[in-house]
Amino acid sequence: MTTLNINEDFNRSKIYEKMDYAPEPAGYSSNIPWIVQQQIAATNGIHYVDRIGKLKDYPIFELPVPAVSGDKLMLDIGNGWGRWLVAGANKGYIPVGLDIRLEFCRTALKSLQLQGKKGYSVVGDLENLPFKDNIFDLVWSFSVIQHTHYQRLNNCLEHVNRILHREGFTYLEFPNKNGIHNRFGPVKASAHEVDDINSWCVRYYTPKEYKAVFDKYLDGFSYDNHSFLGIGVLKEDLKYVSTKNKVLSLASLVLSALTHVVPGMKNLSDSLYIRSSKKEKQPADKDSLSLFLQSHHRQWDNLNVVPLLRCPKFGGDLTLSTDRKKLLALEAGIAYPVECGIPILVKSEARAM
Repeated sequence: MTTLNINEDFNRSKIYEKMDYAPEPAGYSSNIPWIVQQQIAATNGIHYVDRIGKLKDYPIFELPVPAVSGDKLMLDIGNGWGRWLVAGANKGYIPVGLDIRLEFCRTALKSLQLQGKKGYSVVGDLENLPFKDNIFDLVWSFSVIQHTHYQRLNNCLEHVNRILHREGFTYLEFPNKNGIHNRFGPVKASAHEVDDINSWCVRYYTPKEYKAVFDKYLDGFSYDNHSFLGIGVLKEDLKYVSTKNKVLSLASLVLSALTHVVPGMKNLSDSLYIRSSKKEKQPADKDSLSLFLQSHHRQWDNLNVVPLLRCPKFGGDLTLSTDRKKLLALEAGIAYPVECGIPILVKSEARAM
């Protein structure tokens, strides 16, 4: 097997990289696996760092969108340990996750399983979403796309428009450069780091700057408050974080509530939710959706998701190999690996058949 034209700008080590975990303590007892305790601390925000080993059950979060019925599909870009996949299932969506780390895809599927939810996870790059056109009713992401280079943000939004169903919408969380805390609080990355295509530093933009980039690819741009005094604070944190961090969370919630009565106050929010809709209204790929839903309702298997996927290199259909270890792009003569039932659909992983 030979590698095909690896994108030199892409750091493929992220796919297989594993976090540096502390050893599981003797006598550890929780409904959450020890590894997930640490992943929660790494992805939920610094106010969870001191909760490692202290969470007795999976924290439950509410997806801040209306509940749905029927076979509606949600994509979570950067699924992490799976909290928003579970939240999406709780709102009636069939959740599909994408993450650049194979490790997080495994954890997300385990989180779904342990909480009795059906969902899916795929390894992929957010700037080249490996899904077919016009299939997702909701595209969601929380504290993820902010870590990517401006060009990758553009590429991501172009793909988001492509994969959205004709009536679909986005609800994406981003930091606000004009936020009170963001102006004076965190130390910002250097200009050199911000311009580094492989840097995962946080990039900050104003609502006006977000509108300019969103309007290139999507319609109906609007934004609303998410949080103050940080870029990942949620109402559920009051239940799970330590006493000192409850004060921060409560203050953020009070300030957020004021945005509903104080004109213009949302513009000072440290974190925003951005909503947009599909620019072109093409019909969905009903054959692919039908094949997926037949398998989804019959018996759960993460590889049920295959009919929704496309080759990230050439855009064609993918076929599961008989040994279930590869996804084959037959017309292009290339294949992508499947690890532990998880497709790895990144250009750099394409191999000649």
